[in-house]
Amino acid sequence: MDITTQALIAFASHLRFEDLNAKALEAAKARILSTIAVSLAAYELEPVRIARKLAQPVASGPSARIFGSLANTTPDMAAFVNSAMVRNLDMSDSYVISAVSHPADALPAILAVAEAENLSGRDFLLALAIIYEVQCRFVEVVPYNHHGWDQTPVVALGAALGCARLLGLPPGKMAHAISLALVPNIALNQTRTGTLSMWKGMAGPQGARAGVNAACMAREGMTGPDGVFEGKYGFWNQLMDGKTFTVPMPTQFADHTFAVQQTMIKSFPTRFNCQVPVFTAQKLRTMIKVTDIASLKIESIRQAFARWMDLPEIWKPETRETADHSLPCTVAMALIDGTITPKMMDTGRFKDGDVLALMQKCKLEMPDEFADLAPETRCCRITATLKNGNTVVAEQRRSLADDAADTGWEQALVKLAGLTSDVLSASARAQLVTLVANLENQKSIAPLLDATRLGAP
Repeated sequence: MDITTQALIAFASHLRFEDLNAKALEAAKARILSTIAVSLAAYELEPVRIARKLAQPVASGPSARIFGSLANTTPDMAAFVNSAMVRNLDMSDSYVISAVSHPADALPAILAVAEAENLSGRDFLLALAIIYEVQCRFVEVVPYNHHGWDQTPVVALGAALGCARLLGLPPGKMAHAISLALVPNIALNQTRTGTLSMWKGMAGPQGARAGVNAACMAREGMTGPDGVFEGKYGFWNQLMDGKTFTVPMPTQFADHTFAVQQTMIKSFPTRFNCQVPVFTAQKLRTMIKVTDIASLKIESIRQAFARWMDLPEIWKPETRETADHSLPCTVAMALIDGTITPKMMDTGRFKDGDVLALMQKCKLEMPDEFADLAPETRCCRITATLKNGNTVVAEQRRSLADDAADTGWEQALVKLAGLTSDVLSASARAQLVTLVANLENQKSIAPLLDATRLGAP
């Protein structure tokens, strides 16, 4: 068993529910509520409809349910479909340091196993802390995106360990779950290059499904290859050009800030690094009239946008997946309309003439000043040159400390109301909030799934 595998197993085996402080628990609940909100709002999106068609009903044996419909299917397919809902609005949460993580993508994996095994809210909250810690600590140090690889294996890794803990696997079987999650699921970062396809929102769900499958196979005795990280053809040699990394898994939890406290809950259905620019555009909009703009200079983080700046797709997006990754497009929409909503993306607002015209007035620059502060601080500055020659500047910054300072509970409540008002009644939303707020006292996770039923009175 290699050193990295040992460290991951030690953490996943030894963390206790009692180690989670009050702020960590509230942060976990906020991310559960935010995740359910974005999931129900994404129920009718085309990738989600396709995934639902593939989920066959289950009449006997282990099963878990799909958000919204409450249809029974296998746990791995429930994880896949529900994770598709989590991911496809691009509005859950993110953690971006050396690489990118969308840790909520793995939440449906542990939810499916918790339901299939009839486990408690405490069990689920503990597994949630595990999947977040594993994914976020991995991306803190391993820059796999920059080497051309996508996030599917990291979602699978977190999901496998969270599910393995729920299933009570001993360390030896946990090691096999890690191997069975990673080895078959290495994914190309071509997923996030050029014109983006539906698979942009399905790569994480593939990891969630793979994590469930890996843990279940390991429980039944399936073995996976050793040396998954440090072996001759392991992760470090094959994916990272032979450079090795120490994943900083915590061993002591007193005064520890958990990863579930540190992710940024998104406010808009856009890429993580477009969130601060949208806030900046909103600020600028209060200072000028959009019709007075002659030109715009948008300054942001080189690490986030340099490889995208000159792609023609970014300047004339044809898909929502490309639009929500486009810095000029998201800034233009926010300046004109004051916000960006899922409905705007659904209706192709990014293709409209006024948005495209304003994008043509944009120039992108990636200053050293902002590059030096990233990733700890995300920055954006927008300078509007007006038709009368005057210039107006708006700037926004958000740090990792800002993310961790707020548990996100109030933001999650706002998201739930805003995203589900058309699909859940006020009483159904209130019930969902109550269940999540008291999740550690729930003896079964089933009522939480029950509360996601669309059309509930």
